[in-house]
Amino acid sequence: MPFPTSTPLQKNGKLLVINFGGIGDEILFLPTLECLRQALPGWKITLMLEPRSRSFAELTDLVDATIAFDIKKRPLLVSDLMDILFTIRNGGFDMVVSSGSSLMVSALLLLSGVPVRIGYRSNALAPLMLSRAVPLHREVYAATMYHSLAEGLCQMFNRPLPQSAHLPRLKADEASMHSMTEFLNDAGIKNREDNFVVLLHPGTSRLAQEKGIYKTWPAANWTELVESLLKQQSASGKALKVVLAGGPDDKEIIEEIKAKLGNLPVISAYGITRNLKELAALIELSDLFVCVDSAPMHVAVGLGKPLVALFGPTDPALLLPDDSRFSYVWDNKNGPRNMFDRKGVNLDTGIVFDAIKEKLS
Repeated sequence: MPFPTSTPLQKNGKLLVINFGGIGDEILFLPTLECLRQALPGWKITLMLEPRSRSFAELTDLVDATIAFDIKKRPLLVSDLMDILFTIRNGGFDMVVSSGSSLMVSALLLLSGVPVRIGYRSNALAPLMLSRAVPLHREVYAATMYHSLAEGLCQMFNRPLPQSAHLPRLKADEASMHSMTEFLNDAGIKNREDNFVVLLHPGTSRLAQEKGIYKTWPAANWTELVESLLKQQSASGKALKVVLAGGPDDKEIIEEIKAKLGNLPVISAYGITRNLKELAALIELSDLFVCVDSAPMHVAVGLGKPLVALFGPTDPALLLPDDSRFSYVWDNKNGPRNMFDRKGVNLDTGIVFDAIKEKLS
């Protein structure tokens, strides 16, 4: 049964936050974590996430501990669910906030024995299984959608809603900034006042492709874009420098682009960024970030960096905030896309280049 709003809230306690998904999903959850941290200042916050997103913890100090659980494992056995159930029960948590919308998640939270359970009213039984079931608005920017969970907590305990932003906020760490500054210096970008750095990240997650969600732009288009950029100068008269970055999942497309570029003066950071922290630092040190819908896109948003993102089957309104710093070009000329249409991003290079030129002015 739902708790009354007069339920007392203890000063110190243990909160479990469950948010499954990729690194991008965790970054989109940051405003919610920030609000929870402000609403529960004396509490220890543990975040349960997928193993593939463990490195997210490197980017934030809003959580005290993490628990990894592979919810995407197939087959997901009853023994796996029992393991995670016992982990939660033995954690001594006083409250759990979960972004899961399935009936299974609601049932697990009920069986966990955690006294206060906050989640989405996404199925008919959720209000019976949760202490507080908040509306699920899938049609809004994802960070705003998640934030309603924190709002539900504050309403439940009759507490003022902290004035936290609905935009993710990240800060590149000092050691990674130093490392990436040295890399750019060694690559010939020493005087930032004379150079405008455009960082390109063509890759997307391997898991998305395995699921049949193709969000990539062809290597030939990336090559044409680089050729156009190298002929361009920023409005301020700065020399335009192009840096190419990617992670382990991006090896194939990076190598294809580099092969097509030949001897063109492009700086490759592929293999240089050893972790998410260093990629964040490289994005922070760039003047403009160009990418597809991917985790690095959300990192750039969290850092507040000017951005041009290329979208295919996914809807930018759900994944990017309404903010002039963050632009997108969407391949939806033939109407709404199916997430699993396997068509990728089919945008003319000139259209993408025009969007970038607006950021150079």
